[in-house]
Amino acid sequence: MNIVTDIIDFVLPRYCPICNERMGKDEQYICFNCLSSLPRTNAHLIKENPIEKLYWTHLPIERATSFFFYDAQESRETIYFTKYFNDPKVGTSVAKAMAEELNEVGFFEGMDMIIPLPLHRNRKRKRGYNQCDFIAEGIKEVTGLPIERDVVLRMVDNTSQTHLLSSERKENVKDIFELKRPETIKGKHLLLVDDVITTGATTISCGKELAKAEGVRISVVSMGYAGKKFLSNDNR
Repeated sequence: MNIVTDIIDFVLPRYCPICNERMGKDEQYICFNCLSSLPRTNAHLIKENPIEKLYWTHLPIERATSFFFYDAQESRETIYFTKYFNDPKVGTSVAKAMAEELNEVGFFEGMDMIIPLPLHRNRKRKRGYNQCDFIAEGIKEVTGLPIERDVVLRMVDNTSQTHLLSSERKENVKDIFELKRPETIKGKHLLLVDDVITTGATTISCGKELAKAEGVRISVVSMGYAGKKFLSNDNR
């Protein structure tokens, strides 16, 4: 079987979408060099980290972290390929690496299910997929946690948050989600998954809707963090 794989890699070489270098047979969707170069936030190693603080007073938050800082070129390209360039498996591969690092420190302990941040049906139809579904799949591969996609729906196709001010972001996502199956998440610890967190406005809005179910606890994770930079102790 390895011989067949070697032949396929020789005849149909695969290239990393980030650096365009040829990938080895053990690399999937993104090369090891680009994966290791993503600037880690290591927020999960910081008690009461700045990402968690975004959710204080808003949600019954347990834990929150992001994998890498968004301001680096390789970080932005990773998100772009996952979100816009019809290559969402890049997100799955990166999310798997993220989950492996988080799993080492017990980040997922006590969690019951994964909730990918929902995309409005119009935007999903246009893009062809919800990138958060693919990020959730990478986490599931490591943790075995089930994914629940229809517990909460995005009912309003709101304007993109990308170029909005902090105050505008909050108003732009107000009341855009609707809880559909509260009985499914009653008493559960949910992991809400997004691609990029900036102010946390979108995940807060979704989390508030999820919190309408009795006894829900919420943790949040994203691949990228585009908010105010903080000391990460990234010594790689």
